[in-house]
Amino acid sequence: MTNDERPMKNLLDAANSGAGVALSPEEFVNIERDCEHFKLTIREIQRTMDRVARHSTWNLGESHPLMVSGQTVVDRFRKKAAGAGDGNDVHAVMEQHYKIVEDIQEVHRIVRQRMMDTDAEFASEFQRLSTELEERPPVQPKLGPYLLPDGSAR
Repeated sequence: MTNDERPMKNLLDAANSGAGVALSPEEFVNIERDCEHFKLTIREIQRTMDRVARHSTWNLGESHPLMVSGQTVVDRFRKKAAGAGDGNDVHAVMEQHYKIVEDIQEVHRIVRQRMMDTDAEFASEFQRLSTELEERPPVQPKLGPYLLPDGSAR
């Protein structure tokens, strides 16, 4: 994906052209907050992958001259963390996700602004909630048991 390419360009275009969406002021506030949290999480993952790519000693036999596979494994881990060259590394994929979240935010900002421009009550409630609504914790993933496609938890 090039820097100018946007993964959700069709939604951005639709929002810019005036396509409507039914969300409450509270939902708009929560979407904005959730997107910001997600972007921070993505950046943390990228920083972690940068550290993985720069990690010097892996203790997989990479420094032993007879353990050629040790260095091969370490090189693969480093490239998959960041710098694979083909864009198929965790850091690059997370950058694509970051852009998608930015596009989600932009679509919602455009729609929200259009709603605020035409509905004073909505605008007032959004402004109030933006400052008064308590932060909610991010939704946590469900911790098992996970159901498999056959319906079992094996």
